[in-house]
Amino acid sequence: MVTAFFAPINQCLLPPAGGLIYSSFKLFAMKLLSLLLAGYILLGRPGHAAAQAGMPAVRDQPGTSLEQRTGNRELIAASQAQLKMCCQKIVRDVQRLYYLNNRNGKMRLVVRGIYTRGKSLFFSLKLINKSPLDYDVDSIRFFVAEKVKGVHSPERLNELKPVYVYDSATLVKGYGRVTTVYVLQRMSLARHHRLQIEVLEKNGGRQLLVQAANFTLETAKLI
Repeated sequence: MVTAFFAPINQCLLPPAGGLIYSSFKLFAMKLLSLLLAGYILLGRPGHAAAQAGMPAVRDQPGTSLEQRTGNRELIAASQAQLKMCCQKIVRDVQRLYYLNNRNGKMRLVVRGIYTRGKSLFFSLKLINKSPLDYDVDSIRFFVAEKVKGVHSPERLNELKPVYVYDSATLVKGYGRVTTVYVLQRMSLARHHRLQIEVLEKNGGRQLLVQAANFTLETAKLI
């Protein structure tokens, strides 16, 4: 290949008479052209620019087309629509649990029921305000805590982030009540672990907290 490439160049470089100067010039020209050709081939290789920029070369990796991205968005939207339908059914359902609640003054947190579908757990929560003061909800959070021997309150291990929230409660008016549904990934608890549901009041001290063992999660109603 290289010989065929240099054949026309040799014809152009042939002088009318030979000599030492011609041989040296021919050798220098061929070396120079060899370097230029090697550089051209190297620069033309896939991934060379990425390697020069300090990035790994990408070869034969299928890209994400517009149709694929649109399909992913539609799948997420369909999943959220299904979760919303489940939450609407839960809100219309009767109260299933009567022992999982907490009171602070005239504010009360009630876990109406726990439901399951697929890989999700649904928690139906009701906040009841029997005072004339509005209750501003700062946050509703879920934790996994472990009961430690000799310690009164369980030690929190990690926080569980909801995957979907239906009708998020931000304010409970005086003498009012609000129902909301939180959806978490399906889980189970170890023997000494507890699920904590904590409600904090914004600029207030009426904090609410309930705890549930794995036994309560196992009573979840299929929806």
